[in-house]
Amino acid sequence: MVLPRYKSLAFASALALSGALFSVPAYAENLEEAVVSALNYHPSVEAAIANRDAYIEERSEQWADYFPTLNVRATGGRAFGDNSTSRGLQVTRNSTYSYLWEGALTLTQPIFDGYETQHRVEAAQSRRESANFNIVDVREKLALSTVVSYMDVLRAREALSRLGKHGDKIADYQGRISKMVEEGAADETLLSQAQDIRAQLDNTLANLEGQIRKSHAKYEELVGRFPAEEMDRPVPRLDLIPEDVNDALEYARAHHPMLRAAYYTEAAVLEDAEAEKQFYYPDVNGELSYLKRDQAEEIGGEVIDAKAVVRLNWDISTAGGQFARVRKNLQRHNESKAQRSETERQIIRDIRIAYGELETAKDQIKVLRERVRINEDLFKNY
Repeated sequence: MVLPRYKSLAFASALALSGALFSVPAYAENLEEAVVSALNYHPSVEAAIANRDAYIEERSEQWADYFPTLNVRATGGRAFGDNSTSRGLQVTRNSTYSYLWEGALTLTQPIFDGYETQHRVEAAQSRRESANFNIVDVREKLALSTVVSYMDVLRAREALSRLGKHGDKIADYQGRISKMVEEGAADETLLSQAQDIRAQLDNTLANLEGQIRKSHAKYEELVGRFPAEEMDRPVPRLDLIPEDVNDALEYARAHHPMLRAAYYTEAAVLEDAEAEKQFYYPDVNGELSYLKRDQAEEIGGEVIDAKAVVRLNWDISTAGGQFARVRKNLQRHNESKAQRSETERQIIRDIRIAYGELETAKDQIKVLRERVRINEDLFKNY
């Protein structure tokens, strides 16, 4: 799978924040396998694809309105007639009963519908394009979530392992402090501090075990299985992250699938509004029809009726309902424009926050490394 550049930036950022924390096992499950598994089997992708396929069928449905429709009718039963024919042929009464058999075919070809079909087809096509970009967005969000979940599992496991080793050092440190207290070389305060450090470590270990359980559950939800015992550490791609946040913003504005999907949704709603304006014009249809009726002579006898006509139909709402539908769809278009603008602002916000968090994490790594050095010196001195 080839990811767009802006999404690769997010992946690289996630990896970069954790790059210095883990050792690489000789053989392990890798990140690519996890992402591919998530993309192939997660229900959210299947739902997005089904949504796109539904819009494909909707376009076919609207496109079909360009072509003729065939209407077939059949009637059979009994009929009662009291008309000039029955009155002229009956000598005892003016009405009669008869069998009735009737069949009819009507072929109707739309000639002009006020451009409604054209706009409906274009609206369906725009919704299909929007759904295509929605698939891209769903897949990339899923891939990013999988990357984050993968790194969370690695981070929690590595932290638990290192804290376990750190606990051994603290136990040794606590033992030496206890001995110094017994020998009078240190007071009880120092021992209490060592015991407090041990209690804090035990609490941290308990929290980490809870984090591991949560990260495993999240991983299973995304990938469809629990993480393997050994997992490879991905190599950070810092070269994929633009140094300037404005470069990332420019790229996102041009390529982000959520914005592209919103653009096509906006276009579809506008086409819907244009389609509603079809009432400005009459509908013109060409019609070929054939009817054959068989009944008693007393009420008309056999009838054959064949026609080739052009029909004009113009429905006009006297209360302004058609104008209201146009205005309603134009307001929906304004709503979709505002939603697209809101989405763009949210994306810009998220990118700026991500860059800020990246810089903060870099600073925190420096501080944490210094704390490691200080603690190592502390254990050496006692």
